[in-house]
Amino acid sequence: MTEHVIYECDGDVSTVRLNRPDKLNSLSLSMWDAIPDAIQQARQDGARAIVLTGTGRAFCAGDDIGTLEAIDSEWDVRELTETAFECFRAIERAPIPVIGMANGSAYGGGFELLLSCDMTVVPEDATFALPEVQIGAYPFYATKRLAVLIGKQRAMELSIAGREISGQTAADWGVFARAVPEDEVSETVEEIIDGIREGSPGSIDVTKSWLNASLRFPGEDDAMRSGFGYLYAGPDAHEGAAAFGEDRDPEYTGSE
Repeated sequence: MTEHVIYECDGDVSTVRLNRPDKLNSLSLSMWDAIPDAIQQARQDGARAIVLTGTGRAFCAGDDIGTLEAIDSEWDVRELTETAFECFRAIERAPIPVIGMANGSAYGGGFELLLSCDMTVVPEDATFALPEVQIGAYPFYATKRLAVLIGKQRAMELSIAGREISGQTAADWGVFARAVPEDEVSETVEEIIDGIREGSPGSIDVTKSWLNASLRFPGEDDAMRSGFGYLYAGPDAHEGAAAFGEDRDPEYTGSE
């Protein structure tokens, strides 16, 4: 894969690890691109389950701010949009269950990665948030998934008001499968994998496919792409990224 996305296969379980701990595993374009490759490798290796986790004290702080600051053309917007889309799609479409194993807190794109997994186990005291609107962006994947999972009101509070919630609250709301003490996360994931091993691979593939299909609506991909492109082609996304990088309050003018 890359030095920042490590792939390992141990028996019938493959692990995909975000490995940029000095940057809290913030996602560069190459990292988004490497995750689907790792999932494809797991399929070739005959894995029964894929575990997505991170290195260090956080699972993922979201998109790398340098990647956002560098966007200055329609091509850049399209490249980032399509690369992120393909990552989420690879997780959803894999015939193998993808289990999120959060080693710590997750924000923005990191939160969305865990949300895209089939089952996610988080530390009960870790924190999770979607701060995209505060930097002139929007959580395009989370917006369509959260409303179905937890209802419009709570989805709005997370994605528009920027509420930060604990792992326990996230599990209670139905965002993630389980929240446990930090030292029990790995053991809990292993219990889930043991259950997967007892099932028919073909039955699991079909069941996963239909469950994910139930969350989709016609034209959703085009709608998400449109919103993403609209914002990143306008001034607010650039101002938000610049203000974040310069540690100052943004001055938004609206994406007209």
